[in-house]
Amino acid sequence: MIACPSSLSPSPQPPGSLFDLLAQYARSQPAAIACASRYRMASYRKIWSRIERATARLQGDWQVTPGDVVAYCGQGHPDALVLYLALVRCGARLWPLEHPDAPVVLADHGAGLPLKMVLFDDDGAQPRTSATALPLSTLIGSHCPHEARAVAFDPAVPSLLAIGEGGDFSQHSLLQLQAAAPSGLHEVHGRLFDQDVLGPVVLPTLAAGKTLVFP
Repeated sequence: MIACPSSLSPSPQPPGSLFDLLAQYARSQPAAIACASRYRMASYRKIWSRIERATARLQGDWQVTPGDVVAYCGQGHPDALVLYLALVRCGARLWPLEHPDAPVVLADHGAGLPLKMVLFDDDGAQPRTSATALPLSTLIGSHCPHEARAVAFDPAVPSLLAIGEGGDFSQHSLLQLQAAAPSGLHEVHGRLFDQDVLGPVVLPTLAAGKTLVFP
């Protein structure tokens, strides 16, 4: 579940400025809470640090390059959002599989993609795949000796993959996803990357410097 606080008023931001805004919030309101759940809270300073560390690990330890695809098998873990934003910074794409038949979908469709690796929730089963599969916690769970390298950022570059009912892939960019945040409370159970959650709620909430609430 992700909740968008009712006090958040629509405040559209140019999509290309999202990372500039996150870095700015890390400096100007470092203690402000970006993500909260019953288990932990993460400030904007911590979220930005995690995005930097994840970018460095993807690039330096796992050699993720522009155009690569990384799959996520899980149920809307907050660190999956860090993974997505880090992949955007790498010029790579996320393939989110947030449903019970994720292993089957991965096996049926993964071979047709430039699939670099698969990350899965730590409390979930390791998916069967020919690609490297690691727990999501390895993304930011330890110090990374590398530094994040700057990649020319283009919000129109595809960063998210989805499979339609016919089995065909569609691609979405940050430019297409990010929108003005609606007012009121919005919830979703387990699917962080649904079209009616990531674009309308998650990204604009972060762009506005507000708090995302997870179950």
